[in-house]
Amino acid sequence: MTLSKNGEIALAVFLVVVFILPFAFLGLLYSEAPYFTVTGEPVKEAADAAGISIVSVQGTLWNMTGALGGKSYTLTDPEGDTAIIATQAFDSADSRDAAVRLYYAHAPGKGRTVGSLIVVGQYVVYATPANSPIFAKLAPALQQAAKAAGVQL
Repeated sequence: MTLSKNGEIALAVFLVVVFILPFAFLGLLYSEAPYFTVTGEPVKEAADAAGISIVSVQGTLWNMTGALGGKSYTLTDPEGDTAIIATQAFDSADSRDAAVRLYYAHAPGKGRTVGSLIVVGQYVVYATPANSPIFAKLAPALQQAAKAAGVQL
């Protein structure tokens, strides 16, 4: 009877280690980005700072809970590279993070488009193509916008 009891305890410990601990570890490693209000148009300001030309701007509203609207920018740089950067503001950290989780829940080509996604305050910023040199130039300026708001990314 004690052997059976010890076996049950060992099984319970094993299940905790195998199933619960990895999720707890991931939760500690990957914390959510802080939610703060970014004033102005961060992509426009970053493009101006990086010397990237804005070809066109269109208003857009993603069909997601908490989406407040955003803009889709077509950008080009002096080297002739072109990229599309879309932004969407969200009304809360929960709705913004739900949009990010939904994006990463799908594999590329299986419901998820190929692009780069970052979070800046209340905005989700999506760039395509994923390896765009334009986005590589914009990312530091977008991080600078967060630092200006007093947030370390």
